[in-house]
Amino acid sequence: MAVVPESSASKASADDQAPSPKRRIDVYLVPIGPDQFECYYEAPEDDETVEPGEGFFARMRHKFSEQLKEAEQSRHQAPKEEPKTFLGRMHRRSLRWIAERIAEQRLLWHLRTATIATLHISQDLPPDRAEGIMRESMKRDAERHRNLLIPHSLALIISAAVALVPGPNVLGYLFTFTVVGHFLAWRGAVNALQGVAWTIVPNPALTELQRAFSLDPGTRHRVLREVAHRLHMPRMARFVERMATPTT
Repeated sequence: MAVVPESSASKASADDQAPSPKRRIDVYLVPIGPDQFECYYEAPEDDETVEPGEGFFARMRHKFSEQLKEAEQSRHQAPKEEPKTFLGRMHRRSLRWIAERIAEQRLLWHLRTATIATLHISQDLPPDRAEGIMRESMKRDAERHRNLLIPHSLALIISAAVALVPGPNVLGYLFTFTVVGHFLAWRGAVNALQGVAWTIVPNPALTELQRAFSLDPGTRHRVLREVAHRLHMPRMARFVERMATPTT
């Protein structure tokens, strides 16, 4: 894995005659504590996560893509009125749940097609340790999503019986999302370990964020918001605050 000094990081990106932007990805090893980190990626909400295709699984992926769009719209739009039926209320709750899962799994979904990736890290974190943290995270994700894929696939088959009941098939809706989501996430984690060429780049903003965990909660919150704004990742602050380990 190549390590690029921070002073030459922008030049390396400009000079790199590599694949199209769809095959390149920037991953941030975000501090969530004084000495703990999580891989993070933030993509535009209207980007295409799954590619078109033909056949049964392609139709599932198309339905999955439509679910992503509906969930994102539901998250940003205030409901006109509360659904009157139980299934309608469950459908709305499922949209909220899916919207949360989108943020968690989007990194792995995009790693499926990546061939080149830049891992941005704190300057206080040795590159070899950063690589180890990233690879261990990808291994855990690959195993977890692989293990969840089989039971969720069986649940999707069973939920077909519910389709006979009038109204939205909430179970089928949820399990279509989870089956395709786990499959794409598993493929992404495996590709990150086997098919992606990684470059490590020290990032001063992440250094500032890591050191902020030694500050009082109010100051740390302000630094987190400033870092998220500087990196043009508005959803990163919520991610860090949700994942952050307690500090004394």
